[in-house]
Amino acid sequence: MKKRLYTLGLIMSLMILACACGKKTEEASSEKEKTTAKTTAASETTAEQEEQKYKKVDIHSASQVDQMSAPEKGETIAVVKVKDYGEMKFKFFNQDSPLAVENFVTLAYNGYYDGITFHRVIDDFMIQGGDPTGTGMGGESIWGKEFENETSDELLPLRGALCMANAGKDTNGSQFFVVQNKEVTDRSYGGKTATEEQREKFQEYGGYPYLMDDYTVFGQLYEGFDVLDQIAQTETDADDKPLEDVVIESITIEEAQ
Repeated sequence: MKKRLYTLGLIMSLMILACACGKKTEEASSEKEKTTAKTTAASETTAEQEEQKYKKVDIHSASQVDQMSAPEKGETIAVVKVKDYGEMKFKFFNQDSPLAVENFVTLAYNGYYDGITFHRVIDDFMIQGGDPTGTGMGGESIWGKEFENETSDELLPLRGALCMANAGKDTNGSQFFVVQNKEVTDRSYGGKTATEEQREKFQEYGGYPYLMDDYTVFGQLYEGFDVLDQIAQTETDADDKPLEDVVIESITIEEAQ
């Protein structure tokens, strides 16, 4: 009898312990879910607060993508005025790269880029700007965090393409670059493959095929190629930084006439 009572007592003790452990596990799981939910909510709130810092502007782009054509009347364009160099005009591809377009247009509209330099310049390659620190290490998006790449087979890093600069996939912030290379060679491909149609476009317009698929193309220069080339030919140091600052005086957002 004593043995039976001991066994029963042991079983009851184990059941109580199991219930207690189960309750603790459920409580721990519940607390983890609450913490995750709070973190997600806080992150979303921060992004919303960052976005609310900026005034927005309506963006209009062509219904069909034709990268190298002039913008249609009423399309949203950017006029980039560079001190001592002149103006460059860009159109946008809002349908294919909505995040990058919204980010750039909003930052420009709010004067974010005014006074910032093209801090990295490489002739026969590209010019890069958009970093308030001028080091290539700064800047952030309108959401206060990095955002993902947006790639399309229809949009290529042709000469004059306006692209997001990044430090790897999905690390876009405020920095951008403009492809400047005129003549495409086998070296320009850097091992990347391209369709026959894409190759024909690179041969016709210039560009840098090696950049395909790794950087978001969200705009295209259509006026001011001479300014682009002048900037690309400026003298630089060993880190490709211009010896004399190349300053973006302003970027105005307008409608094409």
